[in-house]
Amino acid sequence: MKNKIWILWLLLFGAMLAPMKAHAQVVVDRSKEIVTISSKQYYMHHVKRGETLYSISRAYQVTEDEILRLNPEINDLGLQAEMVIGIPVVTVTDDNVNVNNDDDEYGEGYIIHTVKEPMKTSRLVREWNVDENEFRRLNPSVGSRVFVGQKVLIPMPGVHPKQPQNNEPQAVSQDTVVAVNPNSVSGDTVVVEQPVECHPSLANAHRTYRVALLVPLYLNDIDRLDLSKDKIEKTKNARALKFLQFYEGFMMAVDSLTEHYGLRLELTVIDVNENVLGAHAAVDQLRGESIDMIIGPFFSKSFAVVQEYALSHNIMVVNPLSERESILVDAPNVVKLKPAEQGMATELAALIRTRYPKAKVTLLADAETTDGAMVDALEHALAEVIVPEVQLTNSEMLNLIIKESERRKMGKRRLSTLEVEGQIFSSRALGEHPDGVVYFSNPFRRLSFSDEDINRFKEGLSSARENVLVAYGKDVVFATKVLNNINKSTQKCPITLIGLPNWDEFDNLLVENLLNMNAIYFDDHFIDYNDTVVLKFVDDFRTKYESEPMGYAFEGFDVGWYFLNYLMQYGPQAMDCLPYYHLPMLNTRYYFTKKKQGEGLENQYWNIYQYDNESIELKPIFIYSEEED
Repeated sequence: MKNKIWILWLLLFGAMLAPMKAHAQVVVDRSKEIVTISSKQYYMHHVKRGETLYSISRAYQVTEDEILRLNPEINDLGLQAEMVIGIPVVTVTDDNVNVNNDDDEYGEGYIIHTVKEPMKTSRLVREWNVDENEFRRLNPSVGSRVFVGQKVLIPMPGVHPKQPQNNEPQAVSQDTVVAVNPNSVSGDTVVVEQPVECHPSLANAHRTYRVALLVPLYLNDIDRLDLSKDKIEKTKNARALKFLQFYEGFMMAVDSLTEHYGLRLELTVIDVNENVLGAHAAVDQLRGESIDMIIGPFFSKSFAVVQEYALSHNIMVVNPLSERESILVDAPNVVKLKPAEQGMATELAALIRTRYPKAKVTLLADAETTDGAMVDALEHALAEVIVPEVQLTNSEMLNLIIKESERRKMGKRRLSTLEVEGQIFSSRALGEHPDGVVYFSNPFRRLSFSDEDINRFKEGLSSARENVLVAYGKDVVFATKVLNNINKSTQKCPITLIGLPNWDEFDNLLVENLLNMNAIYFDDHFIDYNDTVVLKFVDDFRTKYESEPMGYAFEGFDVGWYFLNYLMQYGPQAMDCLPYYHLPMLNTRYYFTKKKQGEGLENQYWNIYQYDNESIELKPIFIYSEEED
């Protein structure tokens, strides 16, 4: 059966484009008014009524920042009709634009454009005013969306860089490389220097790749892989089938990329489990082969054997399941997909900064079952983003008094005063000055799990703003006691509970209490069954394999989808480009970083999701702009 996963991405990310702002058409006459200043050439553009900085930048194919830098008066006066502004001219050469060889089948030049904001691919094509079919031909592995930091090729129709028509200089995008740094405590967008070799290449998109997938299938435990549906249901927990769905999900990605994106792949699948003899046998099988990437093995001792071989042959090796950071030490060729627990501190700080900037934040830790160093890391990260003082408007405080009066069933009467966080507020005074502001001290508190500290937390709750409780504990008894002790307080004060590190594994927690506290979880994966993409994958998987996809099926698809797409963009020797490459996936995201020189890359991304009171279900939270677009 044909794999239709490509339709899935188009459905979610490519349909119903938002209307573009109307701009006056900018006519560029490149044969007139070119001036030379300090050996550099500039167009002199006469601004017409209705033109905008955006429309001019797109017409000349330069960035808005570059125009503003050359014409600082725009910042002071705004862009006005009859202005004469300078636009930089950059001659297309082999040094500043990727060019095709004379015998290249494509025959045209193209600009390397770095995406500065997430958007649909169709919108990008419209902004550059290029033919979409031509764009797709140059970028065969680009999906229906592009992402921050991604490099794409913009066609320059009719102009070959080595033989320019009419000797006219062509404008080339000088975009700054911008990427979201998930390791920044503030979560800000930062300018980073992307390696110059991190450019997608047509040669990469059309070459044949050799990939080895070393997955524990335990073939010796079963007679054959193609089991009947009834037998699969009876033995679904058997060791022999535990990782089978990873393989099946991976093959779903392979089929889609092969059929719809032109992937050329020679895939070698080897059954490697925890037995190191199998790992040595796999190395013997791969020896002498020109392998571009190895995925697996899944077990630590077997992985160490294969990793040693891969390092000696400069092969990228992907570890899908290990949580141990030690596999990255002295292993520059290793890519670790499971994020380390310490990364939660960074993501937590970004969540507080972006979603709860005025909240009263408390860290409550179970000292008996948790790592003190991790609690210290959480405290440090939170202290960096919590402001010492917050302000609310008088009108917000008046609304609080009205709601409290309603809660006390006072009818049409209103409380004359209300005490909030040690301050007394008058209804009359607040009503007379609605535009005024009030200030609250915002100290950060770290408490231990005890009756005394629980009471301190409840006594210090604010009725005027959100109270965020970060509860860190690895024991279900701790989680249950926290919920039972604090749940009643939600009737008077808004409380958001963030349960760390693995509260999603506590199946017996009372959902009603979690809903009352708008509970938030962190996890290395999250499957949103309300997502159209996920539902389509589930349907296709059921049809193809006659079984229900579980967690490993989604992980297998994501690994195949991400890394095979990556090969088609950058090739096997460009591992340093991974931190700048982002794709939508089913199960998680990958944000790779390298902590030290000589070490491998580790994914830092944690999925964050929350109980929603209205829908009574878990929903994902996105704290980085490229996912919210």
